[in-house]
Formats: sequence, C-alpha cells, structure tokens
Amino acid sequence: MNIVTKTLASVLLIALFQGCEYKKEDNMNSTSFESITNEDNVPTKTYKKVENLIAKTEYILNSVTGESVTVIKEGTRFYIPDFPNKLVLFDFFTTWCPSCRSVAPHLANIQKKYPKELLVLGVLIEENKSDEELIKFKKRYKADYMISNSTSSDTNYANFKLSNSVASLLRQPRSFPIPLLVMFKNGEYFTHYVGAVPEEMIESDIKEALDLRGNK
Repeated sequence: MNIVTKTLASVLLIALFQGCEYKKEDNMNSTSFESITNEDNVPTKTYKKVENLIAKTEYILNSVTGESVTVIKEGTRFYIPDFPNKLVLFDFFTTWCPSCRSVAPHLANIQKKYPKELLVLGVLIEENKSDEELIKFKKRYKADYMISNSTSSDTNYANFKLSNSVASLLRQPRSFPIPLLVMFKNGEYFTHYVGAVPEEMIESDIKEALDLRGNK
C-alpha cells in the first residue's frame, strides 16, 4: 500500500468515527420532529419538546425515637430533602451481626464530631424487631445516631427496599455482606465500605468530601 492509499484510508477512518460521534450526539438531542399539515393541507414539520423524565421513588423511614425521614431515589441519586446540605452515611445493619455491633460506637463518634455536616442513618435490615429492642441495642452498643426500624408491612418494608436499591447501585448481591456503609454527597455516591472499617478511614473520607483535608 503506497503513501497516498494509506493517507486516504486514514482520512476515511477518521471521518467514520466523527460520523458515529455526531450521530450519538444527534440521538441525545432533546427535540424531535412531529409531522403535521398546515392550513393549506401541505405536510410540514414542527418541533416537539421531549422531556427526559427520571423516575423518583420515596422511602419513608421511621426511627425508633419517633422521627420520620424521607429518602428519595432519583436516577442514581439518593438524598434526604430535610438535610440538603449534609453528607449522608447509610449504615445497613442487623442486630445479630458482630461487625455491625463493633462499628456502631465509631459511627456515633463520627456523628458527634460532625453534627452539622453529617447525618449517620442506621438502616435495620432485619424483621420482627421492636423499637424497644432497638433502643436497647443503641444503649448497649453506644449507637448514638438515628436508627430506622421500617421493616414491616405497615411501613411498606421501606428499609429493605432502600437497601436493595442502594445495593443495586453498587452492583452488590441481594445478600450483600454487612455492615454496608454507603456515603452520599449532594445525593451523589461518594464511597462505601463493606464490613467493619477503622473510624480513621471513614473520617478521612468525610474530610475529603468536605474539603477539610489538611485543615484543622
């Protein structure tokens, strides 16, 4: 193959990729054509706006102390409208899990250090637990942060449904390891941890999310 042939082949290859890229952008355009006829009965075209609707799901979580928190899933975002400016750290746990018990006081310490910037939300994924039992759990394992017990038909199994949605986002199986700690910033996924992890590791990521690294 001579130089002219090689050059021509290169130009055609570049043009091919540019064309594909253009078509992709064209397909993402939010405007579509709708064929109609005007007053003279002549076919014409007009533009019709196409709204990109994103499904929104609400999970209403009831805490053991009588508070109610609404978590909204919008696409891949998970956020709490009542706390728009806070990092949210979900703790998906059970009361019988040793690692869940061991991480609880560390989550409480972190919540105490960042009361204005962070919301730690324990999400029980265990059935048939009364609020009284969970209050005892909080006291015994020093879990001094909000814990939700919405795991009954009365609350539409909100905890289970939320945990399945978050696990799906992380591509975790339904029977994922616990505790599963997942942090969101402004509704966007930031990081997650599987199992009990050092308090210092979580706090380091919180500082990064808050742009506090290197600051006292």
